[in-house]
Amino acid sequence: MERPSNWLKVSIHHPPDAAEALSALLFEEEASGVWEDLPDRLGRMVTRAGFDVSARPGLEKRLPEMIAAVADSFGLPVSEFEHSLEVEVNHDWAEKWKEGLKPISVSPGLAIAPTWWPEDDQPEAEVVLKVDPGLAFGSGHHATTFLCLTLLSEMAGAAASILDVGAGSGILSMAAAAINPGARVVGVDNDLDTIAVAEENAALNNLPGLEFSGKDLSELGESFDLIVANITLNPLVGLAPLISARAGDNGRLILSGLLQTQAEEAAAEYGKHGWQLQSRLDRDEWSALVLARVQTAEAEE
Repeated sequence: MERPSNWLKVSIHHPPDAAEALSALLFEEEASGVWEDLPDRLGRMVTRAGFDVSARPGLEKRLPEMIAAVADSFGLPVSEFEHSLEVEVNHDWAEKWKEGLKPISVSPGLAIAPTWWPEDDQPEAEVVLKVDPGLAFGSGHHATTFLCLTLLSEMAGAAASILDVGAGSGILSMAAAAINPGARVVGVDNDLDTIAVAEENAALNNLPGLEFSGKDLSELGESFDLIVANITLNPLVGLAPLISARAGDNGRLILSGLLQTQAEEAAAEYGKHGWQLQSRLDRDEWSALVLARVQTAEAEE
């Protein structure tokens, strides 16, 4: 694909605690690359991102609202954040971003490595998935992705069918398929560009049985033993009825994309749809929840 000539460079100076949240939101805005630069003279972290100007013309207006929301989530003064935007020509932001991506080990059985990482320096694990995140947020480095990968390492082996909601780069779908080759694994995403990235990654890892789809959850006519959704609070809440409908009678959910301060709200919302919290895993300021269906007294007998 030919790159547009003009790119919008976004620079955000911010307190360290907000780094992961800002990176996640910038990727949700379809950044082509996000990376951390050297701290500024006040000791604040500097997060930069590259955007296709023609694809996101309203970003300039949304940035202040996004930054204010992050500041509020962490109880930080918005005055501690500064941002700037400037248009540059023919800068390969995705290549710049690659410099900061290294292999990660999730468990003795699972590791993730970028496609460009040297073959003679691969991590040691039973399964090493190769991933080219492209425009999709899913290299395994973000805390929520790591949490979901950790839980999949523990839970995917016992599931005959697994659904990945908001598949992105396909990293969670691929991990599930690699951990349990006999399972039916489906990844869904409403962004067809990310579906293309996911399909390419599945091909790189020789996972031909893995299915990716742009279908809405309401269009899927089957139920799943395990559903993983690594999105953010608002979509998780909005999709609660549809996710619940796609889960089998003894199904379980892995929900992430949640700040620790949002975990209880998410669990309570899914409680309205017949789910109870089984466990919670935290990393940095993020959480992942494991939910199971509430068993009625009749079912327990």
